[in-house]
Amino acid sequence: MKISTQQYAQTLLDLTDGKSEQEVLTVLAKFAEQLKKDGQLKNADKIMEKFSDLYNSKNGIVVTQVCVRRDVSQDVLKEIEDFVQRKYGAKKVELKIVLDENIKGGIVIRVGDEVLDASVGGQLEKLRKLLTS
Repeated sequence: MKISTQQYAQTLLDLTDGKSEQEVLTVLAKFAEQLKKDGQLKNADKIMEKFSDLYNSKNGIVVTQVCVRRDVSQDVLKEIEDFVQRKYGAKKVELKIVLDENIKGGIVIRVGDEVLDASVGGQLEKLRKLLTS
């Protein structure tokens, strides 16, 4: 029977839940040994990505990518955090800021597969589509 990356990730989540930092380190060492034994070390990145998704979901953490042309103020970041927290019912919001010079202005917010495009380019594209339809 083949074990999926999802199953490995869920197992790791179950094994580390409620453990102290030292206990988690012990579990991780044994888990890595098991992956090596199973010939699954090549999938460790995928397993950890799934684990992260499961952990965040279980703990109400919403990871949000914020794409902007240049640095934004802490006030703006706090507004984005509050917005995401309300919209997704998150206990905690982790903002990952991405500087993208291709954005003419404004902001693009990504949460999972959902994109809120409030960039100048995005708004111009919406307008263009409206005018040509």
